[in-house]
Amino acid sequence: MKRRVPVLAFLALSALGCAPRVTKPDPKRLAMLQETYEHLHERLEKASATDPLLNSAFAEKGQVVIAIRSGLIEELAGSVARRYLDKVTVDLTDVEAHGSGEVKRKTVLGRVKVGEWDVNVDVGELVGNLQAGSPRLGLRAPDLIDVDMPVEVQETEGDATLHFSWDSAALANVVCKDFEITREIRGRVLAQQHSLVGALRLANTGEELTAAPVFPDRKVRLKLDLTPKSWQVVEAALRTQDTFGKCGMLMDPTRGIGKLKELAARGINVKLPDSMFRTVSLPARIRKSVKVDDRVVELKVEARSLRVEGATLWSSAAISVAPSATASPEDDSRKATAPPATDPVARPTTKPPNR
Repeated sequence: MKRRVPVLAFLALSALGCAPRVTKPDPKRLAMLQETYEHLHERLEKASATDPLLNSAFAEKGQVVIAIRSGLIEELAGSVARRYLDKVTVDLTDVEAHGSGEVKRKTVLGRVKVGEWDVNVDVGELVGNLQAGSPRLGLRAPDLIDVDMPVEVQETEGDATLHFSWDSAALANVVCKDFEITREIRGRVLAQQHSLVGALRLANTGEELTAAPVFPDRKVRLKLDLTPKSWQVVEAALRTQDTFGKCGMLMDPTRGIGKLKELAARGINVKLPDSMFRTVSLPARIRKSVKVDDRVVELKVEARSLRVEGATLWSSAAISVAPSATASPEDDSRKATAPPATDPVARPTTKPPNR
């Protein structure tokens, strides 16, 4: 062992002699580089001080800042809004339209009430088909996108039942008796245009941006009508009462038809289901892991801010390495192939002796 010491020492000295020599930095070059750095840094500070975009970016909290121009965010929001009413069918089954009124006539005693009419239309198999148009959008601070969306209602037809009743006033009962009429008819939802006004509220969860619908008034007034044949059926039913001893002297069937058409044109309010309006995620998200060489590093992402400033949506997030330990693919593969502790193959077993 003692004879090897000189040999090892000789090899160590040889290695030191072969190592590259470290040259001392040139002081003049270092001074020139330092001067160039300070000059460029001063130019950058002056340029950024007058740039509103950079000022907004530096004002954000967090390590990652996302800026989305209004054109892109409005295009995304428009796609979201149209999706709410993309070929929506509203079932009007069991919807009831109701109207009532009174009839007065001139007499020697002045205008006298001769009776009251009441009508109910029970909608059977009738639906309303809605389709959204191109919405008008606008960013509004601090976190809203205003939405004014045109809604087109397509014409449809279905079954309905009409109940019409007449209640004569006390004095008119002498010549005009009460009556009720029930007829099966065909109803129509007329082609029409409406507007659905609301907003999308933006939020920053850290990992992604979301848009939640804010539409306080989710009702659409649908204008209804009867088919021409059904109007003929109703008018014929009213004229059966337009005889002496019934109601011919006091009730005008033509006027009754006019009242019913006014009721149909007024329409009915239909509330759009809440299930149509859902919170959606916008395609601007931060992944919670990154691959470094052969290791996957998990990240911790926390939301810091979200605001609308001018024509730009700003959001930021703080990112740090998650406290959990990272594992390499080799470690994962070893864990996957290792037998579990409860595996019967891994247990020592004892066979009874053969007898």
